[in-house]
Amino acid sequence: MELIYRGRHIRSLPDLNLETDCWVPNVDVSWEQEGTEFHQLLTGPIGYFKIIDQAESYAVEMAKTWIDRESN
Repeated sequence: MELIYRGRHIRSLPDLNLETDCWVPNVDVSWEQEGTEFHQLLTGPIGYFKIIDQAESYAVEMAKTWIDRESN
């Protein structure tokens, strides 16, 4: 899942944890500032999401929360 939020690109990158058989919500937030590209990789909790869509939704919300905190 990819989207733009407050001028930043959010790309969800869920990863299957084989030990827990659950999806880990990972997300890459990228943006450009004064000609330089920045990235922030965020990782959510392990062992909670049996369905990939749930992990993706969580990752997007996690990214939005991080962006909102960084923008203030």
